[in-house]
Amino acid sequence: MPRAARAGKPLDESLNRTAAIRAGVLAGLAGLATFLVIHHVWIVPIWFVVPAGVLIAGLGGAAVGATYAELVPSAPRTGWAVVSVFGCAVLVLVPAIVVAELSGPLDAADRDGDGSRAAASIFGLFGGPAIAGASIGWLIGRTRRAVAMATLAALLLAIGPGHDIPFLGGRPVVIKELTILIAVIVVSSVALVVSHGWLAGIAPGGRQSRGRLASLTASRRPGGEVE
Repeated sequence: MPRAARAGKPLDESLNRTAAIRAGVLAGLAGLATFLVIHHVWIVPIWFVVPAGVLIAGLGGAAVGATYAELVPSAPRTGWAVVSVFGCAVLVLVPAIVVAELSGPLDAADRDGDGSRAAASIFGLFGGPAIAGASIGWLIGRTRRAVAMATLAALLLAIGPGHDIPFLGGRPVVIKELTILIAVIVVSSVALVVSHGWLAGIAPGGRQSRGRLASLTASRRPGGEVE
């Protein structure tokens, strides 16, 4: 009998994906709430963005959740999962931040008529995260589907939490905005891993978690044996 079958009830792949997508939506909404509350207290209230924010956070969270479901059999099966999700999100957005700092604010480039700087800022927001997301998908998932899903999730992260990045390069407010961005990613990462564990019936780091995730990995291999 495979070790996974002895370790616990098999984790059905479709149920795992559904749980992860729902967890992703919850994580996106938790991140949006964190962003709005901190922005209200520390900068200015912007509650008028809630309708659009809920839509973007929900879609982005669903994409991140679907990607998490695709990669989770290869991801750490302990509390390190939160650190891994946080690290991947940061790696996705770092290229956009670096390009924004080097090219300056996008609105200033537009006023100066500097098309090359504007193009660099736009590429930094979308191109950099897309390449980073695709790389993460390949390095962890090793499948075309993982690459495609991670790329889509990275683009939606750029549109959502990273939407302000091109406008902040070289400005004093960038420290505040990056602090808020980190807080959003931390809250969202915790919400994703914890809510996925709850919805899928997995206790992160526990025996049940290791056994059920091992059984999911085994279901993707010929014969269903766990290595």
